[in-house]
Amino acid sequence: MSVPAHSTSVNPATLFKGPIRAIWNVQGENVPTLWWPAKGVPPSDKDFWGQTQHTVLIMFPGNPGLVEYYTPFLQSVYDTCQERIDIFGASHLGHSAGGHITDPSRMYTLEEQVENKIAILDRLREIYPAETRFILAGHSMGSWLALQVLKARSSYIERVFGLFPTIHRIADTPNGRRLKHLFRPTVRAIAGGSVSVLRAIFPDPKGFQSLVGLMTGQEEDMAKVTSQDLLHSSVVKNCLFLAGQEMVEIKVLDRQLIEEHTSKFVFYYGKTDEWSPIENYYEMQSEFPKVKSYLCEQGMAHAFVLKHGMEMGQLVGGWINDH
Repeated sequence: MSVPAHSTSVNPATLFKGPIRAIWNVQGENVPTLWWPAKGVPPSDKDFWGQTQHTVLIMFPGNPGLVEYYTPFLQSVYDTCQERIDIFGASHLGHSAGGHITDPSRMYTLEEQVENKIAILDRLREIYPAETRFILAGHSMGSWLALQVLKARSSYIERVFGLFPTIHRIADTPNGRRLKHLFRPTVRAIAGGSVSVLRAIFPDPKGFQSLVGLMTGQEEDMAKVTSQDLLHSSVVKNCLFLAGQEMVEIKVLDRQLIEEHTSKFVFYYGKTDEWSPIENYYEMQSEFPKVKSYLCEQGMAHAFVLKHGMEMGQLVGGWINDH
C-alpha cells in the first residue's frame, strides 16, 4: 500500500468519522484492514503536538478473525487516547469474503497467519518514522500471534496486550475439549455447505441479518458483521480449520519469551473464561510476578467485542495513556 502525497493542511483523521477501510495487499495476499489515523499530520511528519515519536496500536483478532468485530472496541481505544495514536487492525487470511479473495477454496495455516502478521508490521514500519512506538494487542489466539511477532521483531515492539489470551494448552481448556470434534474435515465441509444453503434460503441481506440477530442475540452492528462477513462457506471453513491447527500447535507456554520481555506484557483474564480459564491467570501471577496481569472484575465474556467493546477499549486506552 502506498501513502499518498499530502500537505500539512489535510489529514485523514479530519476527513472521516470512524476508521478508514481498505484492502491491503501484503506479500500477494489481500487483507481487509481498519485504520484510525492520529489527529495531526500524516505519519511521515511530526504529529499535531510537535512530537516526533508516533504511537501505533496494531490489533490481532481472535478466531473468527474478522477485524470488523473489533470496530467499537478500537474506536473506544482511539477515543480514550484522545485520538492521539494511530490504530491499525487486520483480518486473518481467509477470514473474509468478497472480490478481493482470489481462491475461496484455500485453507490458511496458523504459520501462514503468523507470517502475514509479521509482514504487516514490516509494512507499517516502512510507512512510519523509525522511532515509532509499536504496541501489539491480541485477543484470544491473537495474543499468541502477538507473541510470535514479538519473537520475530522484538526490537520494534514496545508493549504487548493479551486480552483473554489463549497462549498455551488450548486443547485442554473446557471449550477445547468440548468443541474439538467441530474442527474435523467432515464437519468443516458440512458447516460450510449449511451456510451456503442458509444464504440461498435467505437471499435478502437485511432479512438474513435479522435472522442472525434473532438466533444469536447479537446487537445490530455485530449481527451485521456475522451475517455479511462471517457466514460464508469459505470463511466458516477457514475459521474451523484454523481452530483445529490451534488445538495442535498452541500447547506450550513460551516462558523464555515472557521472561525476556517481562516489562512489555499486560495480560487480561476473565473469571469464567472457558477458553483461557482463571487458572491461567493464577499461573501467570505465580510464574511471572513482575508481569502485569489482571483479572476482569466487570463480568466481561471471552468474546468481549460483542457486548463490552467500549469498556475494554477504555481499559486498553488507559494502559496506553499511563505508560
